[in-house]
Amino acid sequence: MKKFAICVLTGLLVSISLNASDVYVKIEKPRYAKGSDMFHMGTATSPKGETLTFDSQSMLVNNTPVIPVMGEFHFSRVPEKRWRTELLKMKAGGITIVASYIFWIHHEEEEGVYNWQGQRNLRKFIELCKELEFPLVLRVGPWCHGECRNGGLPEWLVDSGLKLRNSNAEYMAKLRVWFNEIYKQTEGLYWKDGGPIMGVQLENEYRGRWEHLMDLKNMVRELGFDVPMYTRTGWPKLGSPATFGEIIPLYGDYSDGFWDRSLDEMPGDYRKAYLFRSFRNSTVIATEQLPKQSGEDNPEDFGYPYFTCELGGGMMPSYHRRINIAPMDIYAMALVKVGSGSNLPGYYMYHGGTNPDGKLTNLNEVQDSKMTNYNDLPVKSYDFQAPLGEFGQINPHYHLLRRMHMFLADFGSSLALMTPNFPQDSTWQLRWSVRSDGNSGYVFVNNYERLKEMGQKKDIRFVVELPDKTLTFPETPITIPMNTSFIMPFNLKLGGANLSYATAQLITKLDERKVNKQTLFFTQIADIPVQFVFDEQNTTINKASVDIQQKDGKLYLNNIKPGRDIAISITDSEGMVTDIVVLDDTTSLQLWKGKLADKEYVFISDNELTYNGSSLNLTTTDDKVSVSVYPGFGSVNTKTKELTASKDGIFFTYSDSLPPAELPKITGSRIKAAGPLRSITMGGAKLVEAPKDKDFANAEVFQIGIEYDVSRDIYLKLPYLGDVARIYSDDKLLTDNFYNGKDFEVGLNWFFSNEVMENNPHNNRIKILRFEILPLRKSTPIYIQEQYRPSFGSNESIALSAKVQYYEKRTVHLNIK
Repeated sequence: MKKFAICVLTGLLVSISLNASDVYVKIEKPRYAKGSDMFHMGTATSPKGETLTFDSQSMLVNNTPVIPVMGEFHFSRVPEKRWRTELLKMKAGGITIVASYIFWIHHEEEEGVYNWQGQRNLRKFIELCKELEFPLVLRVGPWCHGECRNGGLPEWLVDSGLKLRNSNAEYMAKLRVWFNEIYKQTEGLYWKDGGPIMGVQLENEYRGRWEHLMDLKNMVRELGFDVPMYTRTGWPKLGSPATFGEIIPLYGDYSDGFWDRSLDEMPGDYRKAYLFRSFRNSTVIATEQLPKQSGEDNPEDFGYPYFTCELGGGMMPSYHRRINIAPMDIYAMALVKVGSGSNLPGYYMYHGGTNPDGKLTNLNEVQDSKMTNYNDLPVKSYDFQAPLGEFGQINPHYHLLRRMHMFLADFGSSLALMTPNFPQDSTWQLRWSVRSDGNSGYVFVNNYERLKEMGQKKDIRFVVELPDKTLTFPETPITIPMNTSFIMPFNLKLGGANLSYATAQLITKLDERKVNKQTLFFTQIADIPVQFVFDEQNTTINKASVDIQQKDGKLYLNNIKPGRDIAISITDSEGMVTDIVVLDDTTSLQLWKGKLADKEYVFISDNELTYNGSSLNLTTTDDKVSVSVYPGFGSVNTKTKELTASKDGIFFTYSDSLPPAELPKITGSRIKAAGPLRSITMGGAKLVEAPKDKDFANAEVFQIGIEYDVSRDIYLKLPYLGDVARIYSDDKLLTDNFYNGKDFEVGLNWFFSNEVMENNPHNNRIKILRFEILPLRKSTPIYIQEQYRPSFGSNESIALSAKVQYYEKRTVHLNIK
C-alpha cells in the first residue's frame, strides 16, 4: 500500500491509499464552453431552420453538442460510376462529414480550359452528397499537396514566374478567376441553400503570414462561399499572429510517414501519436517540406474546439520509404486522440483512389516537379492503405474504427462536454486518460504502439478522484493484454439508474421510446472478465445471466459471458427498461447501425453492408449473404423471393444463397524475362529516384487474359516480389504499386464499362492485361519493414510473381417493409 496524494474533498482532509499497481488521475474542474459568438463564420442556418455552429469545445447542431467524424474522399480520384456505392460505404463506416480536395491541376491543366466532366464533375458529386444527406467540407487550397503534382497547382501557373502562395496582386487575380470557377460549380449547394457544403478549408500546411489566409477568406466570401465553418490546418506555425475566431485550426497526426528522409523504423516523433496528451499540434507532418516544427501549442488555440482533419487513415508508400500499415496502427491512434479531447476525428485518407490521366504530365508528386519536388509517389495509385482502399476494398481498420464511430454518434453529445484529464503517475507506464464532466466519464486505455511489443499491464485498478468522491475500479484488479486499446464507462446514467462502471466497451444503443426502453450494446475487451456494477438505488434487476452480489449499496454482476441475447436487464425508478447485450470482440467488429425507412436498426454481418432508403445491401465474395437484425423487420424481399427469419438471441437472422458464379476464364504466362538492371540515381530531393517509363523496357512481363462480362465486379490479386509493378490494358497504365509486402490488387470494373463485343453471343469480353515487374535491387537505398523485405540470398535482385488470384463481389438488395 502506498500513500499517493493528500487532497481536500468536500472540506475534509483525506488521504488516498493506492495499491502498488493502482493508477490514479485527479479530475480537474470541467471547462465550460465559450459561446459561438466568438467565431466569425458564415451563415449557420439552413432553410429548414437547422443550425450549425461552434463553441470553444465542439460543433453544435441545433445548439446540441455532437462529435462528428470526417473522412477524406477525393472525387476526382474515383470513377464517377462508383461514387454512390463508395459514399454509402463511408456512411456505413460511421463517417458523418465528407472532405475533399479540389485539385486545380485536375480541372484547369491548360489555362482557361476547364474540365468538370466525368470523375472531375464537382457539381454532380456535391449533388450526390446532398441526396445522401452527407455534409461536405471543400478543401479549396489553392495549394493542397495531397501528393498531387505541384501540390495541385497547374503547371502553367508554376511556370508563370509569379510569386505563389502570398497576396501579391498578380497571383491573387489568377486565384480569383479559379475560385470563381469553383463557385460556379457549387452555387446553390451551400448549407444556407439546403445543400451539403458546410465548410471550406483554405490553403494547407501553410507557414506564411496570417494576412494571406485572411485575404483568402475575404476573397471566397466575396465570391459567395458562405459556410458555417472556415478552416485551416493547424500546422506549422504561421509567420505572423492569427486573429482569433476567423479561421478554425484543424490538426492531424500520423502513425508513420513516407516523407521522412530516414530509412529507419519509426523515426522522429511518430511514437508520440500513441501517447495521451493535451498537445494538439504535430511535429511529424510533412517533415520533408517544413522546418522543424514547434513542440508547443499556441495558447490561443485552446480557445477553439479540438478538431482534426488529418489523422492518418493509412499511409502511402513512397519510392524511398515503403510503409506497411497494420490495422491497430490507425485505430489506437484515433482512440488516443479522442481520449486526449478531440471532438472531431477527421481521417486522411478514409478512401483511397487512383490519379486521373493528365493531358500534359502525370499528376503524381515526383522529385523532378517544380513545386512538390519532395518524394516520388506512384504514377496512378493513391490507395493510402486507407480503411477503404483504392478500389473500395474494406480493410480491417474500417471495422475497428466503425465500432468507435458508433459510440461517438450515440454518446458524443455528453462526451463532447467532458474534458480530458491526464494521470501524473507513470510508475507502471500505463497509457491512459479520463474524459469526465466531474461525475461521469470514460477511461481511455492504449496499450499499443506501432512496431513495438507492448507488454501486459498486470493487476490494474483505476483510481479516479472526482470533485466529491473517489471511484476505484474494477473491484478485482485486471490484466490489460498487450496490443489492446479500449474505452470503459463510469457513472453512466441509464435513465434514473446509474452504471457505476463496466469492464466492457460501450458501442451503441437503440432507443425505443414508445415502450420506454433502450438497448445498449457492449463488447468484451480482449480477455478482460466482464463485470457490471450498478448503484443499488433506483435500480431493479429484471434479468441477469450471472449471480448478483449486493455490497455497500452496489449491485455486482461478475463474469458475464458474451452472446447475442440480453445479458442484463434493469428497470429504473421511473419504469424505464435498459437491456444490455455484451458481444465478443469478433462479433462486435461485425456490428453495424443504420436507418432504414426512418427507423434505426443494429445489424450483425460479416458481409459488406450499406443502406439507403428502404434498401439494405449485402455484398459478398462467396455464394451466401446473411444479416442478423435487431429489431426484426416486418418483411424482407429480394428480387426473387421473400426471406424468413430465424431467431438468434434478440436478433433475427435473414440469409440467402446466390447461384454459383460462373468462374471467369483467366490465363497467365510470362512473355518476357527481366533485362539488365537499371542504374540507381538520386533525384533533386537527394532521394533515390523511382523508375521512369523507359526503365520498364527491361521489366519482367506477364500476360493475363481474362474473359468475363465486364459488368461483374472482379478484383485481381497479384502477389509479387520486386521493386515496382504496373498493370496495363493495351498501352494504358491502369495502376501501379511500390512493393511493401502487401498484395497488389486491381478492381477491373473500376476501369472498364459495360461494353459488349459485337457478334459475341455470351456477352463476354476478353481483356488482355500486361503485368510488369521491375526487379528490386538489394543495394537500393529504400526502407521496407524487416518482416516484408525479400530474402535475396546470393542474388543482387529479385522479381517474382505468384499465381494470379481473383475474387468477385456480388450484392444482394434486401427491400424492407
